Amino acid sequence: MTFIKRIQGLLFATTIAVIYTTASAQSYPTQPIKVIVPYGAGSATDILARRTGASLTSLLGQAVVVDNKAGGSGAIGASFAARAPADGYTLFFGTTQTQSVNPHLLETMSYDPIKDFVSVARLYSVGTILVVSSSLPIKTVEELLAWLKANPGKANFGSTGFGTASHLPGAYLSKLTGVKIAHVPYNNPGQLMTDLIRGEVTMLFYPPEGVKGFIDSGALRPLAWTGDSRSATFPNVPTMRERDFQNFTFGAWYGVFAPAGTPPAVVAKLSEALGKVARDPVVVQGVTNGGAQVDYAPAAELEKFVKTEYERFRQIASMVGKKD
Repeated sequence: MTFIKRIQGLLFATTIAVIYTTASAQSYPTQPIKVIVPYGAGSATDILARRTGASLTSLLGQAVVVDNKAGGSGAIGASFAARAPADGYTLFFGTTQTQSVNPHLLETMSYDPIKDFVSVARLYSVGTILVVSSSLPIKTVEELLAWLKANPGKANFGSTGFGTASHLPGAYLSKLTGVKIAHVPYNNPGQLMTDLIRGEVTMLFYPPEGVKGFIDSGALRPLAWTGDSRSATFPNVPTMRERDFQNFTFGAWYGVFAPAGTPPAVVAKLSEALGKVARDPVVVQGVTNGGAQVDYAPAAELEKFVKTEYERFRQIASMVGKKD
């Protein structure tokens, strides 16, 4: 075979592959889609993923089914999704934790959030609210810091585990202020709330849906919000930035990813469909009622955002340190 014929053969094969991929993308999806959620059923991530899946099902005409694979701070589910076939039928509902935090805080990683995934769309975001027991004589962040300095033996903050959205803000605040604040992780969120209300846990950074009822009842007192701007759920609560902590932005964002190598045309079709999900009135209302907000970004924008967040949490992790 001459060199020219070999080139012609390669060009022909490439053309056929492009035609086949394009045709497959146009007919996609032709079977149910599985969405891997790296946290348990009933978690905030799970609820958002199921709400997304229900809307996406009606748009694509195929069932979108959630598959919970919890554990390892989300690493188990992420690792499973990263190794799934890159055909658009296994997606990953990724979070700040799995895509930006874990690489810098876990000693071992079984997946690479940058290399093993392709971005599809960012969908939602939510800050955390700093709360204390109403039984404590603390009404502002300034009063909290004064109390922490005056009570070094009793000062602590609760969380639902190392590296989570409730752990990182507390650990970061301790490093920024130079005030020793002991970390008290809980496996049981209910017990965490009980101890917090009693004043046995001094402070807690937590997603709004988990503490709103206690705030409304007067059991907990809100001091600050960790988002870039004030929360629609707690409009009278100042941000940490308003309290002179300019780079104190924490919380969680949620997005859809696919295994690396997923055809670009399939990714584009999914990203467009998820844009419609983000405009679905039922989804918007449900997300807002839960204290979060719709925060859609298409594939290319999410890809840049993930890399920015990855580097931001690298710096935070260098201050907080890895898990002992």
